[in-house]
Amino acid sequence: MPKRSTSPRSGSPPRKPKPRRVSKAERWLNLLAFLLDHHYPVPREDIFVGVADYRRDWADGDDTARESVRRKFERDKKELKALGIALQPVGKLYSEHAHQEVDTYSLKPRDLYLPYLEVGGKVRSGRKPYGLPTLSLKPDDFTLLRRAAERVQALEGTALGSSASSALRKLSFDLPELEPGDDELSLHQPVDQGFARLFGVLKAGVERHVPVSCRYYSIGRDADEKRVIEPYGLMLSWGTWYCIARAPDRDAMRVFRLSRMRHATLKEKARPFTVPEEFSVRDYLDRSPWELGDAPAVTAKVRIAFPHSRWVLAEGLGEVLEATDPSGGALLQFEVRAMHPFVRWLLTFGSQVEVVEPPEVRDRLTAERDRLRAIYR
Repeated sequence: MPKRSTSPRSGSPPRKPKPRRVSKAERWLNLLAFLLDHHYPVPREDIFVGVADYRRDWADGDDTARESVRRKFERDKKELKALGIALQPVGKLYSEHAHQEVDTYSLKPRDLYLPYLEVGGKVRSGRKPYGLPTLSLKPDDFTLLRRAAERVQALEGTALGSSASSALRKLSFDLPELEPGDDELSLHQPVDQGFARLFGVLKAGVERHVPVSCRYYSIGRDADEKRVIEPYGLMLSWGTWYCIARAPDRDAMRVFRLSRMRHATLKEKARPFTVPEEFSVRDYLDRSPWELGDAPAVTAKVRIAFPHSRWVLAEGLGEVLEATDPSGGALLQFEVRAMHPFVRWLLTFGSQVEVVEPPEVRDRLTAERDRLRAIYR
């Protein structure tokens, strides 16, 4: 027998798809985009009609639903103000939706956009776009800025690559007709002679497969010890040089930070070591500084507030437990093998970061914050 049809009866109206629920962060972005798209004050009720998440309950709801939309908008205003974006009424206008005069709101692009770039005081369009302030560059400065951004963008495995790409997009959008010249200006930062000698010894050890003897300070043991290592490779990660090496006394791979190393010499008489074929420095470039230690891993759960959470998620740092919480932040989990760089990284977020667990990481961060406050007092 044929299966019974489950399609709706002929003539019955199709079911309306349920509207997609959006997160608070997405609603905020929709609200800001709506106001920035209007170069004049917008009545509050027009905002409720124009922004999707408000419109769902405002257009089809009863008086209770509409009052809920008003309260939601007031909460959004308060929370955006805490992030530095103030939605203040700029006057009253007659609203066709409310049939009365209501508060109006607007956003100034200059408060939310970067300055418009120009070279030598010449604006491409002959006027300042969107009424934005301008930043004037000299031709040589423009060439240097573009070359520097291109070089940083070309570096693989760095946290600055996406920022350099963003800077190049900004230059190309504001000044598309200007291309870099044939002459390239390079600036070189002087390197400490002690570091240059240390780097030269390690580089020779990597190239010749010769062990290196050195003094190395271990933060975990708070001790300066003599070490013999077999350097497999060197890498620059997050602005710091590291040496990936095998520690013969432990028969294990270790990552050594060059800034904690001194008195390095080649053990010329030692037998050359062999680097395994499967070894690759690239396997270590994808790791964060707190993942490069040799201590047992500590699992840390950290909540990072919006909008800082968006950057951390975009960089792919940590394991995402909650991509978006009710306030737009994120809950992430990190495997920490080097506590000092992890805590110093958390400090950069100020009050926008909260260590959920474990208590020892939370206490370490609190102690570092107190130490910094004492310095600035």
